[in-house]
Amino acid sequence: MTRSAPALLLATLLVAPAACGVPKQSVPVSTDPIGATVYADGKKMCVSPCAVKLDKQSDHLLTIVKEGFEQEEIVLKRRFKPDKALRDGVISGIIKGGDPKGVAAETAREVDEQERSGEAYELAPAIVTIKLAPKGDRI
Repeated sequence: MTRSAPALLLATLLVAPAACGVPKQSVPVSTDPIGATVYADGKKMCVSPCAVKLDKQSDHLLTIVKEGFEQEEIVLKRRFKPDKALRDGVISGIIKGGDPKGVAAETAREVDEQERSGEAYELAPAIVTIKLAPKGDRI
């Protein structure tokens, strides 16, 4: 193995997660009663209890449907997580930057990259639990 091989391996490991596409979040969904169909942004995803895997780059609308029960809709909003972005940025800055100016520059670059990719966001609520109302019970 040449001297550059370990550096190439390290660079590949650091870049590989970013190259895997849009960051996703798994959101568990449970209903009472179980067996409701869960749609995300109009696309059928699963039957409860289950988890839907959604990209963190946008808000999403979950629609929960079960025959004999009122339809429920839940908006999953994306929220910026500055603590995660800064922590990851500082760690990257320390590894790559060295001196204080280098750390600051790398931290800013890393936070910007996480914000662009969606990695600095999370969907909320992170868990969906719904008690479905029988049709006709609503006022």
